[in-house]
Amino acid sequence: MLLSAQKRWPLERFVLMRLSGLSLVLFGVLTVSASEPDRASSDFFETKVRPVLVEHCYACHSSQARKLKGGLLLDTIEGMRKGGQSGPAVVPGKPEESLLVQAVHYDGELTRMPPKEKLPAPAIAALEEWIKVGTTGPSARPGTALPAAIGAKSRGVDLATARKHWAYQPIKRHDSPPVKNRSWPRMPIDGFVLARMEASGLTPSPPADRRTLLRRTYYDLIGLPPTAEEIDAFERDRSDDAFARVVDRLLASLRRALGPALARRRSLRRHQGRSVDVRRRPRSPLCLHLS
Repeated sequence: MLLSAQKRWPLERFVLMRLSGLSLVLFGVLTVSASEPDRASSDFFETKVRPVLVEHCYACHSSQARKLKGGLLLDTIEGMRKGGQSGPAVVPGKPEESLLVQAVHYDGELTRMPPKEKLPAPAIAALEEWIKVGTTGPSARPGTALPAAIGAKSRGVDLATARKHWAYQPIKRHDSPPVKNRSWPRMPIDGFVLARMEASGLTPSPPADRRTLLRRTYYDLIGLPPTAEEIDAFERDRSDDAFARVVDRLLASLRRALGPALARRRSLRRHQGRSVDVRRRPRSPLCLHLS
């Protein structure tokens, strides 16, 4: 009995493994099949429905509208189903009961939408089909916005308002504002910083010691700490321009280290730009290193 059971076990294990593999394949097929309608519905919405909403509806019925009309938002699924003053704009699965369809058909006593000109027949048919399949789409979650389509018409730019932006104002020299701690500012710009801090009830931190100042400078400029010798040299140097000379030396070291590498990269890019087909040419180790 034991021997027969041992002989049967490999066969049973083989069958179980095959069944497990088959179940995984079936699960994958079902998952892909279930996602196909969603993908088709999303493509239909993007190509047929969204352009109609953007071109004919968003100017008056979106969160970006200058004046929302009828309390109706058509740039969110939730807004469509909630509707405006007349009730829900769409009833998923029932285009004949949806006020949006009735409005674009110019039926009954409803306000005709869009008011200036009736939508083309293909656009109305697309709206009806979209509502019939359940108003599904890439942004069909409640409360999610339907972004404007690429290439949608813009309302333009208000030049009078744009000219008031700070970036377009003429440059003016402003006097440093008065501050309580007059000994803290070392440069004119420090006065503006201190004035804002005092207005917020803040006080500047005490000056850092020379060792801390040097470490911060090294990390900020080159990303590495100073050596013990460099720290000792800076602490012994009490001249007025000691810190300025450290900054100049670190910036010069950056130029020496990065200058040739950046020049090689620019030269390589210019050379590739002149090539007829760069993809067919083998890339050099330098190009691989710099990319």
